[in-house]
Amino acid sequence: MMLRRSGVETSRFTAGSVRSAAVSKAKAMAVPIACIMARAGWSQESTFARYYDRPLTEVGDTFQDVILA
Repeated sequence: MMLRRSGVETSRFTAGSVRSAAVSKAKAMAVPIACIMARAGWSQESTFARYYDRPLTEVGDTFQDVILA
């Protein structure tokens, strides 16, 4: 559920994809790459690009949207 709410296509990605989802979402929310790398403990931006930068899809949660509106 959290992956889906994060914009991850859950038919393609599983719970093992949480780290990718977190850093991909951070990138999509304009968190600087240097900050993402520091939090993840990476020294090479290529590590993020190769293994963790995943495409996100927007998933609307109608129930949530109605309750929080």
